[in-house]
Amino acid sequence: MQSINQPDFFIVGAPKCGTTALYTYLAGHPDIGMSHHKEPLFFASERGPQRGSVPLAHYLSMFDHATGKSRIGEASTGYLASQRAPREILAFNRNAQIIVMVRNPVDVLHSLHSQRIFGGSEHITDFELAMKTGSTRYWKHGPFRGEAVLGLDYRETTRFSEHIRRYFNAFGRERVHVIVFDDFARAPGVEYEKVLSFLGLPSDGRHHFGIVNANRRRRSQTAQDVLRQLSARFRLLRRCFPDSCRRMRAAAERMNLVYEPRRPMESGFRRELELEYAPEIRSLESLLDRNLSHWLAPPAPAVRNVEGLTSEFLCDPRRRTQELRCRPTR
Repeated sequence: MQSINQPDFFIVGAPKCGTTALYTYLAGHPDIGMSHHKEPLFFASERGPQRGSVPLAHYLSMFDHATGKSRIGEASTGYLASQRAPREILAFNRNAQIIVMVRNPVDVLHSLHSQRIFGGSEHITDFELAMKTGSTRYWKHGPFRGEAVLGLDYRETTRFSEHIRRYFNAFGRERVHVIVFDDFARAPGVEYEKVLSFLGLPSDGRHHFGIVNANRRRRSQTAQDVLRQLSARFRLLRRCFPDSCRRMRAAAERMNLVYEPRRPMESGFRRELELEYAPEIRSLESLLDRNLSHWLAPPAPAVRNVEGLTSEFLCDPRRRTQELRCRPTR
């Protein structure tokens, strides 16, 4: 289907990698029309009804304001790990361009766990326990409260090399732009200009790149549940005074929010995850032709034995003499 308001580029994820910030920055460009809200998640059909699927006409209405813009886009982090989204996006617009954002998968896991607690799709508040538990999760609140969560588990979400390769195969490398979060956090202006160049757009002279989507939690989940119940109970009032009700609810939700850093990950468990993800990180290095060794667990320090030779020396047959034998070190 051809439409002047058909999106032609997609920020597909990964989650917790700066996609909200990039969406916000691009929405301010005079030549770009981004969807009315982030995360339409129109594609990725295997996610089922919990992805909030809508008819095509409703999806396209999210871009009504973009008439006359040079480029039209949206951002849905559920697309990257989806098996179907690349094919569905390609069928929708064969000339589409793709933007991927990736980050140290261990940091993504930690941040994603916090987000899922906030969003109600995670009921295990301890991060390590959540990573080690394969039990079904249930929505704690929202329209699917009490139902099993149908989304991908943490490790499926962070198989970045596999997911990116799927988009490379569907669109070709020249139509997929990959951003490493480290670069974006260190120099957002530089990465923003690279995105504009990828999209064939001129610079808009943006100089301000504020923090977007900082970590947050609710002061009281009970208060949030009461707010949801009141909103559902007074549907007629919301229909009669939609703007006023929306503003009052937004103000009440802001009062119930706390923005604060996440609790640091336990160092031993972090190293455990870094060792687990080492093969994935090496695979991503090869795919992107990019050194990501700073994401890997630091090597264990060499331990000297009584002769003053390191265990690395003693265990390396190329460096030890025939008389030396690899032996335990103290």
